[in-house]
Amino acid sequence: MTLLRSAVAATVLAAVILTPGAAVAAPALAWAPCTEEDLTGLDCTAIEVPLDHDRPRGATTTIALARRPAADPDRRIGTLFLNPGGPGGPGRFLAAVADRILPAEVLARFDVVGFDPRGIGASDPVQCFHTDEEAIALLERMTGVPLTPEQISSTLRANHDYTEACKRTMGALLPHMSTLNVAKDLDLLRRAVGDQRLTYVGYSYGTMIGATYVNLFPQRVRAVILDGNVDPDQRANHRLANKRDRAGGFEIALAGFLRACDAAGPDCAFAGGARAKFDAMRERLRQGPADVPPFGTVTIDDLTGFISGVLYDVRSFPDAAVTLQMLHEGLSGTAGRAAGVPPMALEALPPRGGFADAYGFNSNDAFFAVNCADAPLPRDPALYPGFARTFEAAHRTFGRAEAFSEVGCANWPRIEERYAGPWNRRTARTVLVVNPTFDPATRYDFAVRMTRELGNARLLTMDGFGHASGDSACVAGWYTRYLVDGALPPAGTRCAQDVAPFPAAG
Repeated sequence: MTLLRSAVAATVLAAVILTPGAAVAAPALAWAPCTEEDLTGLDCTAIEVPLDHDRPRGATTTIALARRPAADPDRRIGTLFLNPGGPGGPGRFLAAVADRILPAEVLARFDVVGFDPRGIGASDPVQCFHTDEEAIALLERMTGVPLTPEQISSTLRANHDYTEACKRTMGALLPHMSTLNVAKDLDLLRRAVGDQRLTYVGYSYGTMIGATYVNLFPQRVRAVILDGNVDPDQRANHRLANKRDRAGGFEIALAGFLRACDAAGPDCAFAGGARAKFDAMRERLRQGPADVPPFGTVTIDDLTGFISGVLYDVRSFPDAAVTLQMLHEGLSGTAGRAAGVPPMALEALPPRGGFADAYGFNSNDAFFAVNCADAPLPRDPALYPGFARTFEAAHRTFGRAEAFSEVGCANWPRIEERYAGPWNRRTARTVLVVNPTFDPATRYDFAVRMTRELGNARLLTMDGFGHASGDSACVAGWYTRYLVDGALPPAGTRCAQDVAPFPAAG
C-alpha cells in the first residue's frame, strides 16, 4: 500500500470508520495467509488510517498486522493486541512468538495480533537514507561513549547530519510519528476487529503507547497490561531528567548482576571482587582501546554495549560472566581462569535495525522520529557535553552514553502532535502494571511512578532481572487471570523469577 491514497478512497474510509459518532461499524479486515517466512502459519492484513488524525478525510498511511487465531475459537473472548516497544520495534513478529511469551489459556481464548506501528516495518516504513551504505557511513562517525574532543565533535556533527538526512528523505510521515498518533491508530484497530473495548499488552516503550491510549480512551479499556514501564509524565515532559534516570536504571541492574555473581561463587566465572574488576576494566578502556586476545581491539563502546545488552536477559548472565572474566584476564595479565571457554561476542550492539530488507535501518530512523516528536530535548547541541559530565558523575558506566543517545533531536523539526498528559484519567477497568526489580532499561521506579500517575492501576512486582517480566510462573498466572477474567493481584503482590541468574552447576 502506498503512503498517500486517493482523496476518494480516503473519504470513503473516513465516512465508514472515522467520523465521530458514526453508527456504521468498522469494516471487517481481509485476513489472508502471511507470505513472509517468519510469519508462516499466521494471517496477515493491513488497514489504512489517517496520516493526520485531525484530517480524517485526508491522506492515509498503512498499518500492517499479523494474527494468530484463538486456539479454542468456541471460547474466544476477543483480540489481544501486542506491542514490543522500541520505539521503532516492528510488532507483527510477536504474533509468531506468542507461544513463548503468553500462557496457553490466553492463546486459547484470544486472537493474538501484533502490529507494526506507523512508519515501522511493513507499515509504510520511514527511511532517512537511500541505502544501507549511506546510513552506515554516517553511523560510523558516531561514538557511543564519546570521551575525547575529537569523538565528541564527530558525534555531534554526525547526529546533526543524521537529522538533516531524515528531514530530506523521511517524507510526509515525519511530523506524524508521535505516540499520540499510534494510540489513535490502535483504537481504529480495535474497532476494525470488532471489539467494544481494548485488550492489550505493551512492553517497554509499548507501555507508553498503553498509557497514552488509556488516557485518551479511558472508557474503552477492557484489560491492559504494561510490562517494563516508562514513567509517562517524566518521559513526555522532563526528558532530560528521564534520560539521566534511565542511565541510573542500567547502573542498578549492573550492580545487581555483579552482586549476584559474587554471591554465586564458583557458579559465576567473574566472581571474586566482581565490582572492582568491572570498574577497573571500564576505567582502563576509557583511556583508549586495548588489544585483548581472543577479542582483538576492544573499546569502551564495546564494553558498554555488551553489558547493556546482557542485562536485558537473565539467561545470558552465565556466559556473559565467562566473557567478562576473559576480558579481565586479558587486560590485567592475570592467570587464565577462563581459558579454553568460548566467549560471547564482545562488541557494541548494532544500530537499531538490521532487517534483511532493501533498507535495514528503519527501526533506527523510527526511534528518532518517535522520540524526537514525543519528548522535547534541549535544542543546542553544545550543551550535551555538559549533560554528559553531569550524567556520568552520578552514573559512571552508562551516563555519558545516555546523554548523547538522542542529541539528534536537537535539530529535529518541532512537532506539535504529541500527548503530554493528563495521565490520571479514570479507566473503565484497572490497568495492570508489571515490572522486574532489576530491569535495566525501564527501572522499577518507573513502574511505581506509572502506577501512581495512572488514574486506575495496580502494580505487580517481579523480583528478578531482565527487561520486562519473564521466566516467572507467578507472573504468567496473573497474566492469565487478568486477561481472561479481569482478576487483579492483591496490592503489594510480588512474584519470584524461576531462573537463577547464575544457576548451580550440575
